[in-house]
Amino acid sequence: MSTARSNRVRGALGTVTLTSAAIGFLAGCGTGNDNEAREVYCVDEQDQVVDDSQCEEAERHGGFVGGLPFFFLLGGFGGNRYSVGQRIPTQYTGSATRVNPSDTSARSRVGLPRSGKVSSGTRISGGIGSGRVGGGIGSGGS
Repeated sequence: MSTARSNRVRGALGTVTLTSAAIGFLAGCGTGNDNEAREVYCVDEQDQVVDDSQCEEAERHGGFVGGLPFFFLLGGFGGNRYSVGQRIPTQYTGSATRVNPSDTSARSRVGLPRSGKVSSGTRISGGIGSGRVGGGIGSGGS
């Protein structure tokens, strides 16, 4: 192999290696909202924040209370805090993740405890599946 061709091959391999390393780094760090802190709220099907006890009850009854569905809604809510009775605007709910309170696998995947109380407004950092949660999330059973 000629010296010029050998240098081109090494240069191309070096570029591929650096590109692969950069992609791996970005994938590990996350490039979108996955690494941004998210918050969780207990909501009804109209995205109105309800008392946390509704999601606790729904956990025990397949996601429903009195025939009505309740969810954990996880997302970035523009730094806004919502109270019971307030509806979360659609500009935030479209990209939010809904989790059935009784689905232990889904809860775990998004960083919530597999069971027990989750307080609305709790911040969850690290992205989906990280398992890192902020204060305010209890893991006690019902």
